[in-house]
Amino acid sequence: MESFEKRMANLEYYQKMLIKMADAEKYPFYVSVMKAGLSAEEIEEIHRICRELEDMLAEQKEQGLLNYESLLTLFAGQLNYKLSVDDTIIHLHKQGLYEPLMGEFRNIIRK
Repeated sequence: MESFEKRMANLEYYQKMLIKMADAEKYPFYVSVMKAGLSAEEIEEIHRICRELEDMLAEQKEQGLLNYESLLTLFAGQLNYKLSVDDTIIHLHKQGLYEPLMGEFRNIIRK
């Protein structure tokens, strides 16, 4: 039986190969979090943040607000330090995740 360390080393090597095989055009967010080495909990935290901010965006739109920079500031302040804010927004949008929110964020960062 292989040692635990050897099995872990193999899994890490296989993960690196899978990242290379992954379609970065189709799944850029997933590729970026794997390259950054984020844990499942850290990735779920990003999803939680995005869901909460998407709810806040809907509320702000209902109220007639047109400026969503405060939401972008919240996103940037809560995003895992291992990820770039701009790249994460682009990757999430390109992958079709949280489209309303990421669409607004992309408009802001393009300015």
